[in-house]
Amino acid sequence: APVDPANLSLDPAFEHAFQALVTSNADAAAVLRSIKIIRTLITNAITKGQQGDDETSSKFRRVRLSNPKISEAITDMNGALELMMCVGFVLSESDDDGETYLVYPPGDRGPDWLERGIARMEAYEKAK
Repeated sequence: APVDPANLSLDPAFEHAFQALVTSNADAAAVLRSIKIIRTLITNAITKGQQGDDETSSKFRRVRLSNPKISEAITDMNGALELMMCVGFVLSESDDDGETYLVYPPGDRGPDWLERGIARMEAYEKAK
């Protein structure tokens, strides 16, 4: 039988943030959009964001919070920012443009439970 991702241990901070995201935002469609975007951002950061030269890879590790789509999916969604941070993104102010970014460290493939976390998000999306 396939392993149920819900039964695999995840980081308590991830679990807490994920529960906040799916239970404390009224708009269910917005929650699904948010999860999909978060999943894409995390996946890009740990794959494309770790390949090639820094100039190429860094754009996959930087998320500008003032971007309207990002703002809607992450900044405005309860639990979403915490979710991003517990997988390894760090809040960072850019000296160049004064913007706030979520930045994923180069050379980091994420915590050992991250694959299960991504599977958990996918399972939630499929169930809806």
